[in-house]
Amino acid sequence: MNPRFEPRLLFVVGRTLSALSLAAGFGLGAGCVGKSQTPAAAPGAAGGEMAKCRRGVQPAVDGLIDDFEDGTNQVATMGERDGYWYQSADQLGTKITHPPESFAASEGGANGSAMSAHLTGHTVAAGDQAWGVEFGGNFLSAKGEFYDASRYAGISFRAKAPGKGIKGVRVNLSDVNTHPEGATCKACYNHFRKDVNLTGEWKEYRVLFSELQQRPGWGDPRPESVTPSKLISVTFAVGGVDSDFDIWVDDIQFLECKK
Repeated sequence: MNPRFEPRLLFVVGRTLSALSLAAGFGLGAGCVGKSQTPAAAPGAAGGEMAKCRRGVQPAVDGLIDDFEDGTNQVATMGERDGYWYQSADQLGTKITHPPESFAASEGGANGSAMSAHLTGHTVAAGDQAWGVEFGGNFLSAKGEFYDASRYAGISFRAKAPGKGIKGVRVNLSDVNTHPEGATCKACYNHFRKDVNLTGEWKEYRVLFSELQQRPGWGDPRPESVTPSKLISVTFAVGGVDSDFDIWVDDIQFLECKK
């Protein structure tokens, strides 16, 4: 299995004044959040402690990763996050037609908002090397640092896939054990992920850390679970088939346990 079979498309992260003021108006809950240790000081873990939400989950007060309303390519600067969005495609025939070069937020968003992430193009089926397209964002701008998301329980986002193209999207979280920057993996890029099937209309999707799994049969190491305290990025990937894609994503945020 080719470890690069994880399309790379990352978005411009938006941040709104309302979200910032909301975060300022409420105290943070118990637990850690923010920058974690560097790889030199923190070797790979067998898996991470995860929040157990007996009462369910809700959007975290400081959880906005991006709503794309500001039109920049930086994630929302909340919870010590300061990373950037990117997009990428394999070199075996897969094409991103929009945005044509680098990622830029597009007009039209969920629930009548102004902006969102919107990518269109065509993926090819040409073996494991044709990994498709990926868009995602690094939580921190500095390479070699981990983001501590241990106070959160997962992420949510709104998305749609109109037309007859690809509906299945892989939602990946890279961490100390799966990303080369973690200085741990020997067979990298088998990130913890969950597959979701989009519809033609905007809909909210929730992905809990406890639901994430690696793809079977490859990857080294293969810990039992993602390590929330040592995350690197979140990505959305499509590919592996010969098909057009028209994917919209908006309102990406962390979830926390209900108190």
